[in-house]
Amino acid sequence: MKKKSIWTEVILISLFLLTGGCQKEDYTLPVDFRMNFSVSETPVMQGALTIDNITLSLKSIDIHGYRETGGDVFLTRDFNSGNKIEISPGSSGKTIQFDIPQGVYNPIMFSLVYQPDGNEIDLIDDIEEWYEEFEEEDDDDDDDDLDELQEELGEIIEDYLENIEPCIMVKAKFVNNSTTKYVILAVNDPLTFKIISKNINGQAEVILDRNNTNNGNLIFDPSYWFSIITPKILNDAFIGVIDGKKYIFLNKYVNSKIYNSIFNRMEESTSLIINE
Repeated sequence: MKKKSIWTEVILISLFLLTGGCQKEDYTLPVDFRMNFSVSETPVMQGALTIDNITLSLKSIDIHGYRETGGDVFLTRDFNSGNKIEISPGSSGKTIQFDIPQGVYNPIMFSLVYQPDGNEIDLIDDIEEWYEEFEEEDDDDDDDDLDELQEELGEIIEDYLENIEPCIMVKAKFVNNSTTKYVILAVNDPLTFKIISKNINGQAEVILDRNNTNNGNLIFDPSYWFSIITPKILNDAFIGVIDGKKYIFLNKYVNSKIYNSIFNRMEESTSLIINE
């Protein structure tokens, strides 16, 4: 009887190990994934430009993931109108939570879909009128007219700051030769940043496991954006004046060459590192 009991125990243990070993992972179960928005702390223009904050207006974040097992994943996280994300260097940043099915992804892409502000059109006529006066001023050396143009542009900038919520707004300070100018970069075109996430080793294979902590760090890199811009270029930009303070306004209508140089570098330098 004792020998029979031993064999019974062996059989039961074997069955337990066998069924446990054959148990399949449930790839429909979600992981609690948290994505943090942050700003690179690398000095901008060798420290001549200080980023105060970056404000994002997002319509949605779309997730396209390709898994080795369990099927591909397509998700969308919508945002309410007027829901802005503000981030700045050195701060903990904004964190957004997602439920994403677990699995081994290669790759998983996050698309940031921005929401333009249609109210900008109300200021376009003012900007175009100002620009016509600016072109006429190029043929005139009257300093009084130049001062007036700077004040008029200052009024437009002030209206923009108070009434418009563009896709991306960057506020910064530019200090050169003991002179401070405030920089406003405003992007308000329909656009999407498509970002392929990477693991800590810089590879596209990302593992999301519901038994582990799953975090992503989304990094915006103003140092790279402005690396093509020299202090001389910013000094030569046309300025607006608000309450005696000098402002450099960068958008597709004003100082557009500088704006385009920066804008063309924004998406390519934005990165997402998962589980670093």
